[in-house]
Amino acid sequence: MRTQRQTQIIEESLALIAEHGMEGLTYRNLSERFGISMPAFYRHFPSKADVLLGIMEYLDEVSLGVFLTAQETGVNALDRLRLVLMGYAQQFSKNTALTAVLFPDLIGEGRRELQDCVLRHMDENRVRLTDLLTDGMAAGLVRTDVSPERWAFVVMGSLRLEVTQWRLNGKKTDLVGRVAFLWNDLAKILKPPEPQRDRLTSH
Repeated sequence: MRTQRQTQIIEESLALIAEHGMEGLTYRNLSERFGISMPAFYRHFPSKADVLLGIMEYLDEVSLGVFLTAQETGVNALDRLRLVLMGYAQQFSKNTALTAVLFPDLIGEGRRELQDCVLRHMDENRVRLTDLLTDGMAAGLVRTDVSPERWAFVVMGSLRLEVTQWRLNGKKTDLVGRVAFLWNDLAKILKPPEPQRDRLTSH
């Protein structure tokens, strides 16, 4: 169970990573932001690796929250998928640092324990998306000539690209609006083809 102070440190750590990259995440920088001594941080997180593990757990919670909200409010599987993408866009617009949800590999830092957490995080998101798309196929809302696993890669990869462009452009555009346009295109791609009607030919 995290303490309130640990959560604050995690959120500030994410902000530092978003602003300065991984090299910006140091206890010195954190102590300056919080106005407390560096040794005080060791009472909350004994090492930087512990901070990073805490970040991964936090990102897992953010992702799960997005999916659960979509699950509770979506009218069908495809609508829930739309709500997942829009939920991420809304979270990222409010807090750019949370884009680390889509780019957890930046946190791995070559450490096996962290890389395992990153892989687990990515796999959990992939499974959630795959389950949504599987439900969509069962309901006749998603085309079945591509596996739900591959559709999950297409959907998440498209979102990652959209968010990357938004970040590199200085976050000057409306991300929620961009993702809404992205969803319109994805919905057309995912939609099953119309059944072909037999044409009567005269001889």
